[in-house]
Amino acid sequence: RHLVRRVFAPRTMSSRGTMIRPSLRRTPETAPVKDSAALPWGVVVVPLAPSQHTNSPNPDGLDPIGAEDVPRCSECFGYINAYCMFERKGWICSLCGTKNDLLPRYQQSSMRAHLEEMQRGIVDLLEECVEVDDIYSSELKPEERPACIAVVDVSGSEEFVEVARSGVLALLEALPAATLFGLVTVGRKSIGVYDMRSAFPHCHTLAVPAEGEMPIALSEVLPVDCMLVQLGENKENIAAAVESMAPSAQDDGMQVDGGPAAPRHFAYGSCLDAVLELFEEDANCSLRIISVIGSRPSWGLGALAIPDVASDAGGSAGAQRLPPGAEEYRLLASRVAALNACVDLFVVAEEAYVGVDALRPLVQNTGGSLIYYSGLDTSALPQDLFRIFSRPLASKALLRLRCSAGFQVARAYGHLTADDQYSNLFHINSCHSESCFALDLEFDNPSGVMTNLDVQPTMQLAFSYSCIVPVPGTNSYQVQRRLRLETSRSEVGRLSQDMFGSADGDVIISLLTHKIIHALATEGLAEARMLLQDWLVMLSARYNEHLMRRREMQIDVNFQKFQNLASLPRLVFGMLRGRLLDAGASSRDDRAFVAHLCTSLAPEALSLLMYPRLCAFPDLKTKQPAETGLALSHMSIAKRDTAIFVLDAYTEMLVFYTKDAAATHPFPPPPDCTLRRYLQEVKDARAICPHVSHAQDGDQSAYDFLGRLIED
Repeated sequence: RHLVRRVFAPRTMSSRGTMIRPSLRRTPETAPVKDSAALPWGVVVVPLAPSQHTNSPNPDGLDPIGAEDVPRCSECFGYINAYCMFERKGWICSLCGTKNDLLPRYQQSSMRAHLEEMQRGIVDLLEECVEVDDIYSSELKPEERPACIAVVDVSGSEEFVEVARSGVLALLEALPAATLFGLVTVGRKSIGVYDMRSAFPHCHTLAVPAEGEMPIALSEVLPVDCMLVQLGENKENIAAAVESMAPSAQDDGMQVDGGPAAPRHFAYGSCLDAVLELFEEDANCSLRIISVIGSRPSWGLGALAIPDVASDAGGSAGAQRLPPGAEEYRLLASRVAALNACVDLFVVAEEAYVGVDALRPLVQNTGGSLIYYSGLDTSALPQDLFRIFSRPLASKALLRLRCSAGFQVARAYGHLTADDQYSNLFHINSCHSESCFALDLEFDNPSGVMTNLDVQPTMQLAFSYSCIVPVPGTNSYQVQRRLRLETSRSEVGRLSQDMFGSADGDVIISLLTHKIIHALATEGLAEARMLLQDWLVMLSARYNEHLMRRREMQIDVNFQKFQNLASLPRLVFGMLRGRLLDAGASSRDDRAFVAHLCTSLAPEALSLLMYPRLCAFPDLKTKQPAETGLALSHMSIAKRDTAIFVLDAYTEMLVFYTKDAAATHPFPPPPDCTLRRYLQEVKDARAICPHVSHAQDGDQSAYDFLGRLIED
């Protein structure tokens, strides 16, 4: 156990080279200028975005600097950066204008140009690195001992359990070899805890009473140090335990004398309660609970009733009502957060209602992942489990966005929580390389950004986090504490035209979506739809008021003078007709999943989810679509009657053959054709694996595709 002063650049999978993306590339001069454009003002941040540049080598005689050695402003505590001004004996903070003492490292401009902390863009620094050879060492802190428990629903069909087996086996390949792993199954009225210390794993089964409180604590059956085994040393034992999982006894769901089957029971809440109680007694690890379920919790603690139709859409009277029993999961989520643990939820639905909306706080409040599949036929569980847990993960993170004089952070959106003591400091329990958060900006005085004329509008994002870095070929690993910095500067916008011209349409939709999801949760579906429509009307009115002043000119609702705004009406329309805000377009579970997904997606991915991209291929041999971004209308299809179409809705992709295309090309596309390779490339680049389906005109399979042409 020792410290290592070294700089490690995190491995990432995104294509953007910046952590900060503002909705307006010009900062409004004052509040009236911002209000004149009716555009939301804020930023989206991707803390684990890749660094676009390679840092220059350090000058001779200078070692890489540690995060604790980077100079900070004595007034605002911002970090020294490339936008700071330098004098003979001091440096001037780019955020607040305060003069600070200059260290010898920064006295020569020729040397400053090569320092990593003085580069523009993302700067990666190492705060601390602990090397761990023995994960069972008593000297380790809880955050230095990663542990994962897979909670698997075995109350369903044999087909579901087989999918769950495949998923957990894929998970074993993705997790670091040093991870401590445990396996728990949830049956119809029981919990199974596996002892995997030998080549013949044994499952201890505990009955769950209807009232939910377990008569025996898990610690009395199998203590933590017996339930958790190191993955690298016991992989064969764990795999044998996973293969032995089978559907629980069906005695409570079998037909009696030819009558109807008894209700299916699933004791998920009681299982989580027992697992949390076990680790609350012995909190000596960094816990992650990965749940794979297929049915609604209906037994024991947190049993959910099926909601009535009236409460399904939220109605106009207020927020959507959650079913009885949902409050238990909020309490469980609070206990998970208190442990600094994380819950991931993967739902492969075998019932019409599983309760994703009630279970969502478990994931949202702890920074986990939530994936929902509407059925076994659309499931990509093994692929998603491997993809999600093999990408870079950050834990125990702190995020702060510092702003220069005149403006500040107003609100934050996403899977983060505000610090109780310090303003503008946010805690992120867990995030990955695709995680995105949103921050609203506001003026803190009437003078706006002209409060300090010596400081140009500047923002600095600081992101401190921990990560596990395995040592290849061994069960050893490093627990690294890293710091990422990025400083961004912008020009001042003094006119509404400056706001319109500098707007980023994808970021604007991202900020709007976070606001609408908040309204959906607090005020209901009808009010959320009305707020979105009112905003678009206001934007169109302000645009025409400032740019179309001549009376003889027609009203422009397509924002023809600013193409960067042209996509907004279509995206808003897609949102109103899509799975998030149209009660008839999705189930209650699917709508809760989409709402959760929208709060963490990058802007481009979010726009794709709101308004799917329609592409046309002339044949199966073309590497890239001949046309893309087509309107979702029958006219787009009719004009290209020999084409093959691909509709990309982010979580799913539909391939559609027109009648002429079906007569000319084999259906479905052959496995070795170029179109298949294109689809596979898109799937490989996505954060979650989209489901691909095929349809041809004139067939029953075409109804789903044609129903998505929402502009008709």
